Amino acid sequence: MRDIFNARAEFLGRWHRFETPRILGIDELYLNKRYRCILTNIEERTLLDLLATRRQDVVTNYLMKLKDRQKVEIVSMDMWNPYRAAVKAVLPQARIVVDKFHVVRMANDALEKVRKGLRKELKPSQSRTLKGDRKILLKRAHEVSDRERLIMETWTGAFPQLLAAYEHKERFYGIWDAITRLQAEAALDEWIATIPKGQKEVWSDLVRAVGNWREETMTYFETDMPVTNAYTESINRLAKDKNREGRGYSFEVMRARMLYTTKHKKKAPTAKVSPFYKKTIGYGLPDFAEELNYGVDLSTI
Repeated sequence: MRDIFNARAEFLGRWHRFETPRILGIDELYLNKRYRCILTNIEERTLLDLLATRRQDVVTNYLMKLKDRQKVEIVSMDMWNPYRAAVKAVLPQARIVVDKFHVVRMANDALEKVRKGLRKELKPSQSRTLKGDRKILLKRAHEVSDRERLIMETWTGAFPQLLAAYEHKERFYGIWDAITRLQAEAALDEWIATIPKGQKEVWSDLVRAVGNWREETMTYFETDMPVTNAYTESINRLAKDKNREGRGYSFEVMRARMLYTTKHKKKAPTAKVSPFYKKTIGYGLPDFAEELNYGVDLSTI
C-alpha cells in the first residue's frame, strides 16, 4: 500500500504545476519534530508546497525551479535569515516584507519579561493572579473591556514599570498605523529613543531585530496592498490539525495529502481558443488555453 501511495504521489507531483504567485509567502512549520518550510500564494490564499526542511539550500533550489520566477514581486517572511538570503540570490527583483505579526509579537515578549520580573515583589497568591491576568496586558488598549481595564489599572497602578512597558508596547503597535514609510520611519526612531528608563535590556532583542531587518520591515508601508503571512499561518494550524488526525503520518504522506487530495483553486484562461481549433488525438490545447492552477484552496483544507 505504501508503494502504491508513493507512486501515485510521485505521479501527481509531476502532473500538477501551480502558477507562480505575484506575492509569495514563506514560513516555517514545526511538524514531526522538525522545522519544515511552507510556501503560499498570498493573493490567491492558496498553498503551493511543503518542503522537508527550511535550510537555505533547499529553499534556494525550490525557488530556482519556479516557473517564470521573475513574476514574483513581493515575498513575505519572518526574520529567518536563510529565507532572506535565498530570495535575494534567486529572486533579486522581489521586495522582501517582514511579516508584521512576527515583529509585534516581540513587543509582547518584552512586556512578558517585565511581568515575570515582578514575581520577586509579589506574594505567591498575587503572582498566580498576575499570571492569570497576563492575557489582558497583552491585549491592545482598544480591545480591553471596561472590566479588564479595571484589572489592568490595578496592576499598572501598583507597578509603574509595568505601566511603562505596556504603554511602550502600545506605541510599538502604533507604528503600523502610519500611512507612509516616512511616517513609520519617524515613529520607529522615536520609539527606540524613548525606551523606558531601566528597560533597555528588556527591549534589546526587538531593537536588534528591527535594526537588522529595518529595510524589510519598512517595505510593508510601500506595497500596493497590506502584505502579511496571516494566510500562511492559518495553513500552518490546519496542517498541524491534519497531522494529529493522522496519528503519525510521515512528512511525505502529510505533504501529499495536503497538496493532492484537496481542492485546487483554478481559473479559466483569459485568452480565447479559436473556434477553428480542434483537439485531436495526441495533441492537447495550446499553452495559452491551459487552465490556471493557483494551488491548494485554503478554504477547503
